[in-house]
Amino acid sequence: MKQARKSVSSVNNKAHLALSFSLFVIGASLFQQVQGWILFLLTCGVSMRVALYFKWNRNLLSIRTLNLLALLCAIVLAYVGIELGLLLAMINLLVMASALKLMLLRTNRDYFQLVATSLFLCACGLIFQQGIAVSLFYYVMAMSILWSLAMHVSPSLSLSFQLKTLLKLFTQALPIGAMLFLILPQIEPLWRMPTGKGTETGLSETVTPGDIAELSKSDDLAFRATFQSDIPQIRERYWRAIVLEKFDGRTWSIHPNRLRFRQRLKFARQPKPVIPVGPAWEYEVIAEPSNQQWLFSLDTAQSNSSQIWQSHTYQLIKNQPLQSRFKYLVESYPEAPLNNALNYFDIQLNKELPEQFNPRTREWVRKLREKHPDNTAFITAVLTYFRDDFRYTLKPELMVAHPVDELLFDHKAGFCSHYASAFAYIMRLVGIPARMVTGYHGGVLEEAGYMSVRQYDAHAWTEIWLDDQGWQRVDPTAVVSPERIAFGLQQAVAYEESFTADAPFGLVQLRDLAWLNNLRQTFEDIDYLWSRWVLGFDRSSQQDLFKNLLGEVTPQRLSYLSLSVLFIMGVLLSIYNYKAWWPQNNNTPIKQYLRGVSYLNKWGITREQWQGPNDTLVLVNQKCPDNVQQRFGVLTKLFIALEYQKSPASKEQLQALRLEVKKLKALAK
Repeated sequence: MKQARKSVSSVNNKAHLALSFSLFVIGASLFQQVQGWILFLLTCGVSMRVALYFKWNRNLLSIRTLNLLALLCAIVLAYVGIELGLLLAMINLLVMASALKLMLLRTNRDYFQLVATSLFLCACGLIFQQGIAVSLFYYVMAMSILWSLAMHVSPSLSLSFQLKTLLKLFTQALPIGAMLFLILPQIEPLWRMPTGKGTETGLSETVTPGDIAELSKSDDLAFRATFQSDIPQIRERYWRAIVLEKFDGRTWSIHPNRLRFRQRLKFARQPKPVIPVGPAWEYEVIAEPSNQQWLFSLDTAQSNSSQIWQSHTYQLIKNQPLQSRFKYLVESYPEAPLNNALNYFDIQLNKELPEQFNPRTREWVRKLREKHPDNTAFITAVLTYFRDDFRYTLKPELMVAHPVDELLFDHKAGFCSHYASAFAYIMRLVGIPARMVTGYHGGVLEEAGYMSVRQYDAHAWTEIWLDDQGWQRVDPTAVVSPERIAFGLQQAVAYEESFTADAPFGLVQLRDLAWLNNLRQTFEDIDYLWSRWVLGFDRSSQQDLFKNLLGEVTPQRLSYLSLSVLFIMGVLLSIYNYKAWWPQNNNTPIKQYLRGVSYLNKWGITREQWQGPNDTLVLVNQKCPDNVQQRFGVLTKLFIALEYQKSPASKEQLQALRLEVKKLKALAK
């Protein structure tokens, strides 16, 4: 207890300085979760430690001052913590307490408490991101914290020796950690992650024509897919995400009635069943964090995951927002119909029209309908109109007052969402149920075998209801710009040179640097394997592993497996720690010195156990010739220097000691 409360100076204290910087870096890595004023408080604490280390300031804050500061900070955090949620509030509280403790750091106990909280903050960082780069970062930070602890506990040892010891311990812990990761039960987290609109990425639940064009400026990854079956052609890769049925004249959104209907069905556990028709595409998707619930799939899709809900608009929806990467298995049946019946509820939602918008379009549709009363002929006529004089662009004009009128008769240039919106609006004007679907189209097949779909692959299309066919996909973009569907967005807008123009260091801009692209691709392949086999290792993956190892999984066989693992670990640890099994290390100063003493038998000198080096040297000076006295004196002096120095002897020093032993051996012959 007294040792724990022993006061420790921060002047020239490398352990305090190292821990302060480690804590600062960890706090900075949580800048999205931690309040700015708390990070400023942490910066002040680190600055105090730096000032104490370099003797710029020798005075610490009084306990009374710190208590008043802690009370004020606690009041402010309690006020803002209600909006943060429990998890973020607790993380902010921990960082704030660490900053205050850093200002108060006086005793060993204070130091050990800071080490424990710093390691806990490393674990907190992995709650929000689990990528391989982030995991390696927190691994390095944990190493630095423990390294500072080694400096504090054993300041006399060299830094290199402390680091080697830590690396050795971490290496020994890796196989144990991997074994526990595979065997321990995979349970769901005990908390619910906080959500916020400010962190949403990718597609949105509300789309104003032109919004999706903004995503074309981003080459961020949306998701990856690995196919176990045949890979569909690029024309068939319509990745469904969100179905939008409400249109107010400018913006498409999810209809409020649809949301209420979906909640009732979800509460009643009545998902929309998929009737398998024809061959299936089987694939695995790893979705990136988006803070939204929408998942991605090819039509018509189903998933057996308990965390996924199948909506009546054939969307895959996760039970909770995507706060981290999420792996799920999907089966898609491209020949299966989206619907075999349309009820009154669907008709009402998908025929709603805003008033007092787009008068020119209304008049044009009225005249065109008189010429083509048949639905199929009318649809063909509209698509034929889109085929002439329209242009696909990432930089459309701003269309605010009457967006469909301005697109069809003034600008005749737009992005996929412009054409999908206009086509759905035209269909509703003639009484054909229509809706907009947003998602992604395309994807690049990487050399490692998986498909990468990025934000610039975002796409929008239309679905219309035909009485004899059900819901049918109609993509007017395929008429305006066939290159977009056949080859992807980059080829479709190559003439504009605007593809990911706002990302000067993006994938496209750096494609001519082969070495950099190869490095990027290698890292992405490693990151994909990490996501698939480590982050995606869930309860079902664990069950599959047990089945491969044990066949039928029973409690008895699981007990045998656990006992076998414990037995193997025990045997390995016993072999490692049983020193008698290992060859003795003769390359130490004491072993070399005793070897030299053994050569003194020629002159009748035998060293007793109680005799030290200087005692033996006195006997040599009394009984041996001058040349032996001189050589043994050099050997003794070098041995004492190496044996009692602070750091272990280097290879060069041991080589010099062995050389002196050989010289003494030569005299004894």
